[in-house]
Amino acid sequence: MNQNQHFSDYLRVLYKRRWTAGLAFLLVFAYGAATSLRKTPVYESGAQLLIEKESRRANTLNTVLQDTDAWYDDDFYQTQYRMLQSRAIAWRTLEMMGMSQAPPEAERLAAATERQSTGILERVALLMGAPEKIAPPAGDETSWQSEQIDGFLAGVNVAPVRNSRLVNVKYRSPDPVFAAKAANQLAEAYIQQGLRSRSLASQDANLFLTEQLQEQKAKLDDSERALQAYKERYGAIAITDPQNNIIVRKLADISAELTRARNERLEKEALLKTLNELAKDPAKLDTFPAIRADAAIQRLRGEIAEAKNRDAQLVALGRGPMWEERRQIAATLETKDAQLQQQIDKVVQSVRNEFTMAESRETALQGQLAAQKRESLSQDSVAIEYTALERDVIGNRQLYENLLQRAKETGVTGEYKGTSVRVVDAAEVPRVPVLPNYRRDLMFALMAGLVLAVGLAFGLEYLDSRIKTPDDIKAHLGIPFLGLVPTISAKHHDGVAPLLDKGVPPAFAEAMRAIRTSVIFSSAADASRSVMVTSTAPSEGKTLVSSNLADALAQAEQRTLLIDGDMRRPRLHEVFGFDQEPGLSNVLVGTVQIHSAIRKTNNPYLSVLPAGHLPPNPAELLGSPRCRRLLDQLGQEFDWIILDAPPVMAVTDAAVIAHDVSGVVFVVGAEMTPRRNAQTALEQLTSARAKVIGAVLNRVNVERHSYYYAPYHRKDYTRAYVRSQ
Repeated sequence: MNQNQHFSDYLRVLYKRRWTAGLAFLLVFAYGAATSLRKTPVYESGAQLLIEKESRRANTLNTVLQDTDAWYDDDFYQTQYRMLQSRAIAWRTLEMMGMSQAPPEAERLAAATERQSTGILERVALLMGAPEKIAPPAGDETSWQSEQIDGFLAGVNVAPVRNSRLVNVKYRSPDPVFAAKAANQLAEAYIQQGLRSRSLASQDANLFLTEQLQEQKAKLDDSERALQAYKERYGAIAITDPQNNIIVRKLADISAELTRARNERLEKEALLKTLNELAKDPAKLDTFPAIRADAAIQRLRGEIAEAKNRDAQLVALGRGPMWEERRQIAATLETKDAQLQQQIDKVVQSVRNEFTMAESRETALQGQLAAQKRESLSQDSVAIEYTALERDVIGNRQLYENLLQRAKETGVTGEYKGTSVRVVDAAEVPRVPVLPNYRRDLMFALMAGLVLAVGLAFGLEYLDSRIKTPDDIKAHLGIPFLGLVPTISAKHHDGVAPLLDKGVPPAFAEAMRAIRTSVIFSSAADASRSVMVTSTAPSEGKTLVSSNLADALAQAEQRTLLIDGDMRRPRLHEVFGFDQEPGLSNVLVGTVQIHSAIRKTNNPYLSVLPAGHLPPNPAELLGSPRCRRLLDQLGQEFDWIILDAPPVMAVTDAAVIAHDVSGVVFVVGAEMTPRRNAQTALEQLTSARAKVIGAVLNRVNVERHSYYYAPYHRKDYTRAYVRSQ
């Protein structure tokens, strides 16, 4: 298709290929519709949860657990959405629904499948001497359990409500009752999982504080016994007033500082203990106060949440994982996750560093206190020692009381059974399936059918290199277009080929008259004119064109001689009902005179010279000087000589005689001749120094492709012409 084509040209292509395109459209649409109608209806039911940040309960929960159990800021909600789709909660839901026990037959089949999991390639490798693969240890899930969990999670869909703390927990299943039950049980399992996590965290913290409390109680008892023993040893009078002694005051300050350092170290150790427990579960690690309060982490979480929301929108639009934007989002998420993990690692390391610093500070103060005690030995050792023992008792008692208070708060936390997650709307049994979406499926099938039909039509047209229209003749052959000849059915004519004077259809007659006019105006007005009619290959209709062109010239009262130059497969004698001999070959070999071989027809202006006896060397006869002299002699007696020659690509006869005639009419069968073949035939004629007048497009199926050939053939004018005759 060239650049000068109009939109109507594309419509003509679609019209011509309408049956192929229509069949392709019907097949695609029917397949899409049938596939949609055969789909199993899928129902969707959903429960709506409210996940809000838990308010701080002052004087009830201790600082560590209060910050650890809080339900996070908005950016952290992505972790909760992942937990809703975790395998642990899915299995818990199956247990609550009574679906966690595998039938004995299912377990047996799963075990057999695991034993037979060795593939063909692995077996071949073993036969070739490869080492046997070491079987991995049994996992937490059996094959049957994994299959059940995967099947359950396939129906789960967690969809947060934008700009709110609501989340829709949806489940899809062919069973509407099961869909509603699964959504409600999943929400319940999620709530129980949160309570269980809080309880486990409280138990761990309580156990740690209990151990610290027992240790501190032992230290307090030891310090009190040491103080009492000191009093009994030296008596109360020997103990001086420590307020007037500078060294005693220093000891008191260092002891107080040491007590604060111990408190800080215990607090940092409690945080580190909690951090180590939470580190076992990455999802819980995000609840740590220092991590939650980090601005960089929250910013990264927000960016990750936005990217995941956009990816979920693309998935809802039907975009696959290879879609360019989804691939970019996946790369962004990978980068952001790495940055987030790095930032979390920094915060975790900072907590560990703070504990290390607190521990180092406590150790340093202990060293200072010991040094100060040694320095004070030269002074009032009794008073100083008493003061030191008294400070130890006070510090140990204060630390013990702090630990006791935190242990009580931790007990309150463990007993608290409330939750900041609640069900806003429970799932109900759906009445209408969400899938299949017949309207969407039918629309998709319609669009796919149209695209395939149009693409198939233009694809076939592009791949079809046959000459079909006059534009193809002008564009690809580079010769003038003389006219087109519509094809006619056998019921409109008798004999081998239709003739103008034997009742042919009006459209055919008008087309031949148009070709006659084009041939007349393409030749010189003076002297006789000889025209050779040929084609690329057989069966393109050169005999039909030559016989009717001669008939049309004769009807215009032009003395016309029609010569059958195809001495290999002659047909003109069959068209006009004459004997084949004597004819052209007899004249050329000198056995018959020219006037004895020429036949008269019903039209006094038209004569026919048959091919005659089939010679063994037609090309030599046609290329002989006698043939040229014969054409010159006949040119003095007739106005027109029409020579029906063999096809160019079949034999060399046409090329031999082409330069002896005044012009060549090249017949092309519509939708029969490839462009390359026609171009090669014209190149052979050009090499023989032939003058090609133009081309005739023959056997055009105007009735079948009326719209396709409308720009080149108008029936209305033909009918008007016939009525006027």
